[in-house]
Amino acid sequence: MRWPQVIVPLRHRDFRLLWTGQTVSSFGNAVRSVALPFQLLALGASPLQLGGAVGINTATSVAFLLLGGAVADRFPRRVLILASDLLGGCVVGVIALLSAAGQLRIEHVYIAAVGLGAADAFQSPAYSAIIADLVPANILRAGNAARLLGRSLARIVGPTVGGLVVALAGPAPAFGIDALTFLFSFATLLLANPPRRANAAQASILREIRQGFAYVFSLPWLWTTNLYFMLVNVAYAGQSGVMTPLLVRDGLGGGAEMYGTITAAYGVGTIVASFVVAQLVLRRPGRPMFAFELLAGLSVLAIGLVPTLPAVVALMALVGVGLSSSTVIWQAMLQRHVPERMLGRVSSIDLLGNSVINPIAPIAAAALVGSIGPAGTFVVAGTYAIAFASVGLVASPLLRIEESGGEEKIIESGRLG
Repeated sequence: MRWPQVIVPLRHRDFRLLWTGQTVSSFGNAVRSVALPFQLLALGASPLQLGGAVGINTATSVAFLLLGGAVADRFPRRVLILASDLLGGCVVGVIALLSAAGQLRIEHVYIAAVGLGAADAFQSPAYSAIIADLVPANILRAGNAARLLGRSLARIVGPTVGGLVVALAGPAPAFGIDALTFLFSFATLLLANPPRRANAAQASILREIRQGFAYVFSLPWLWTTNLYFMLVNVAYAGQSGVMTPLLVRDGLGGGAEMYGTITAAYGVGTIVASFVVAQLVLRRPGRPMFAFELLAGLSVLAIGLVPTLPAVVALMALVGVGLSSSTVIWQAMLQRHVPERMLGRVSSIDLLGNSVINPIAPIAAAALVGSIGPAGTFVVAGTYAIAFASVGLVASPLLRIEESGGEEKIIESGRLG
């Protein structure tokens, strides 16, 4: 019996421990993602304040990302992930206690958003880079697909559990579940023993950050794709925390359970993507990457045009297929072609490109919802994403990457370091 390719990386012990802990933690985050907007609405938050909570979290993450990437290339990546899990568990645990005691205020949520954003800024580049330390190069795409599979399972189970917990017991127990999953992730990663990396030359942090930017801008396929994600993510940054809950409340007349169902549909799409992308043999990875991006944009547009519950559930699953497939393809390209000594910094610059506009995007989405309604906002976002994905399909330097004999090669002049 031949196992699906997405499961192959789980044969490696340290990757399996990392994957298990992060999957459980992602489940907790998905539970919290349902509880948070309804907690804020229960506190009387306006659409602008709802977007502000998401924006503050993202702004903090963006502010620390470059530092997090440089630190991930200098110190053990496992230690950074452990510290981030511990900080996240403490922050969410305090929010759970305040909510249960009836003492939680909107300002407390904003402060927690700062702490969680800072933790994510150090964890994300370390997590992206550590995968290349734990699995062989020839299964990097499968390793990223397995990472996606774990998050996808969490996106299905977590929102459903979160919706039920919020509906039956309120947001406080949901926050408590998330805090415990952070601690579980911390405990599992303590058992891992990834290979030690040779210590890089100890230049200053600022110099190392500059070296990362110099490397990125030396390769057109790299900096143009970072620019693409920076611009196109404006269409998606406000969906989960602002556009979708307001569509559920104002357009579909639902509550936390309905929101959990729609969010879980996105998770179903990402599970499909994790199996499909791991099995694909891609001669030119750039073209299918942008094709998946186009699928996501078309699906967002259709949500606004057909805002009924069955259509939104099905289309949100297609959004999950499109965005998750493109992400797996892109992450494998980075991990294969970027030198290990630079991978933390390049990953952080890539994440920065994905996130730099995100702090204002949820606020802008909230303002747009207030002006034209949630359905109209989905139409605008989908049209915007379609335009950028179409340009990528015909003009991106990424299209010149080819695969040959299971290995990728770049058909352009440029240093790979």
